[in-house]
Amino acid sequence: MKAAHDIFAETNPAFCAYALVGFTAAFLSVNAGGPELPVAYLSLPIALSGDLAGAFSGTNKNTGLLEWLERSPQIQIGLAERMNRSLSIVTEAVRFGCFSRVLTVTDGARLLLGKRKAKKSATTALSDGPAQSLRRAERLGYWFAAAGSTKTVFDMMGLTV
Repeated sequence: MKAAHDIFAETNPAFCAYALVGFTAAFLSVNAGGPELPVAYLSLPIALSGDLAGAFSGTNKNTGLLEWLERSPQIQIGLAERMNRSLSIVTEAVRFGCFSRVLTVTDGARLLLGKRKAKKSATTALSDGPAQSLRRAERLGYWFAAAGSTKTVFDMMGLTV
């Protein structure tokens, strides 16, 4: 029997909002100001991309963005297009996160954790692929926060703001 891979389930607003909560929590652990909204539009398509999963092998939260990009320069190939294709997915995830109050967007367009906590038990039944996507989102949160500003992150990724 062959298991089906459900792309729709991995791009639904609830799952993506959960990934953004992990990304934001990791970012906040390094930088209390929270991530600016544009980096969410960068992090989520990378974290959810199965074709980029191998680039995260042998990394941890301390690897850092620059070292990761030096090890895996293929990340930058087609990155702008990948972001453009996922704009609506990320927007819906941010909306869902805000409506469910697990995320909030400040007046300065920064993501912060909301008043409600995302339930850790929600991920216990996930298969390995989606669970790894959540871990990749967290790792990117650490790396983006340590890299500095949003402009620095975009510059390192080969994108212009």
